[in-house]
Amino acid sequence: MKKSIRDITAIPGETIVNTITGETLRFTQTAAMTTGRLLEFHLTLKPGSTVPMKHIHTGQDEIFEVLTGSVNVEIGTDTYIIKPGEKIVMPRGIAHRWWNDPEVTSTLNVSFIPACNTEEFFIKVFTLASASKTRPNGAPTFLQAARMCGKYNIYHPWIPVFIQRAVSALFNIF
Repeated sequence: MKKSIRDITAIPGETIVNTITGETLRFTQTAAMTTGRLLEFHLTLKPGSTVPMKHIHTGQDEIFEVLTGSVNVEIGTDTYIIKPGEKIVMPRGIAHRWWNDPEVTSTLNVSFIPACNTEEFFIKVFTLASASKTRPNGAPTFLQAARMCGKYNIYHPWIPVFIQRAVSALFNIF
């Protein structure tokens, strides 16, 4: 199937919503705008929103800057509570996850350095979740994850990356 440019490019100012996880994302700086150096977006989290699983980015750092509310972040085995005005870096290669305070809506600026093709990942996952085509918690199904992990360099932390890359390559042949 031939891809359209819309399949791979975020539009500055565009807002996408993940109806399962409670995330609303507005792109502020895209890969195209920054020649791939940076992806940045404004993220709004409903009370109790959470990323569905701990994961690793092998090729980029992820940075949270909390504007309002309170976000919990686990990096490796350490847990942090990030409040307004604070930033935290989730370094490439280190397993991490986050969850929002259950009492408040939080807003933050999120950056990925470099951008890679992460905007395409968010567009795809939010679209699948909003169409009820993911697992009930918003995580991709096994087949979706197997196809996505190698393409977007986002991996499960307990399965060796080389195995996930091989499985992803196999699933992406078809």
